[in-house]
Amino acid sequence: MNVSNVIVGEYMCQGRMPQSVRERYLKMKDAPDHPANLDVLIQNFDCALSHPDADDLERLRQAVRNSSF
Repeated sequence: MNVSNVIVGEYMCQGRMPQSVRERYLKMKDAPDHPANLDVLIQNFDCALSHPDADDLERLRQAVRNSSF
């Protein structure tokens, strides 16, 4: 980032992940000692497929409007 730039705020939204992440989660399920939250991670991956969506972009617009800059 150029030194003349000024960060005036931050914003985070859920984003898409590569399909390889879901495949890795599914392979992990085959292990007898897989993490207990693995189904939650897979569900989160599936929910992330549509992001960023219109709601994410609207929340970003609101964050920019409400910034102190």
